[in-house]
Amino acid sequence: MEISRRQALGAGAGMLMTAVAGKALAQDYPNKPVRIIVANPPGSGLDADTRFWAAGLTAALGQSVFVENRPGGATTIGTALAAKASPDGYTLLMGIPSSLCYMSELYTKLPYKPTDFDPISQLTTLRATVVAHPSLPASTASELVALAKSKPGAINAGTVGVGTFQHLLGEWFGALTGTTYKFVPYNTTSPYAALLAGETQVQFDALAASMSNVRAGKLKALAVTGKTRHPLLPNVPTFEELGIRDYDASTWFGLLAPAGTPKPVLDKLASACATVARKPEVAQRYHEYGGEPVGSTPAEFAAYIRAERDKWIPVVKRSGIKLEL
Repeated sequence: MEISRRQALGAGAGMLMTAVAGKALAQDYPNKPVRIIVANPPGSGLDADTRFWAAGLTAALGQSVFVENRPGGATTIGTALAAKASPDGYTLLMGIPSSLCYMSELYTKLPYKPTDFDPISQLTTLRATVVAHPSLPASTASELVALAKSKPGAINAGTVGVGTFQHLLGEWFGALTGTTYKFVPYNTTSPYAALLAGETQVQFDALAASMSNVRAGKLKALAVTGKTRHPLLPNVPTFEELGIRDYDASTWFGLLAPAGTPKPVLDKLASACATVARKPEVAQRYHEYGGEPVGSTPAEFAAYIRAERDKWIPVVKRSGIKLEL
């Protein structure tokens, strides 16, 4: 009994010292530049968004926050690098649904696990849509369903590659509606160039990627995800309005740290993210192309990732896709 009491006292003292050390670290944090690894190339949409948030976090934290691009290997190179970094809050990852929710199901072997990261804060959520070339004889997603059922597999849908967000978004839509499409991967060129040229007829993607072309009349949005219509596209119905239920797809990105990063550091970073997310100019930036800034806590972001995995993993399993790096 005496040994057990000493062990308990020792464990309690150890926990107290760890908590005190963590708080002290957070008070001093950050005392040097913080890097955010982006597993996509410079000039990509995620790169531009990360640089936008890095500037806001620099102001909120009072220390330089910079972006380091590490593209390649279907985002696995940069993601694995971040997973192996020291868990001290000075190397972060800009995470996306593919790397955190379904690549572990798509690929036979990955150089990291989703559990290699501690969530910090979800930064945005972006609505999804299906857009079409103006020549397609369908004006809504329900009309697309009818057309696709009359011509199974005849409608070309562009993607940026097999197993990508665009591809799986289309697979999900097809499974819900009982329709099939011919998915055309554009691994090295923009699928939007093909859609604008009429080589493909539709594309499933985040609304942000096509908003400018939709507003310019070069493409037509057949529906958007979400509970309400988008204020900038009041004539475009939601999928739910059209009777296509449970298609609550969206894309998003958020900050993560290597697993084991002290909680006070995670909380301080999350607080800074929330500060940036509340700024009017940030809300305006994302509202203009179908998104919302979030700025969640680590616990909220962790719960959100779990819920997203529950949505996406069945989509991957139904698709039967298995890839190797």
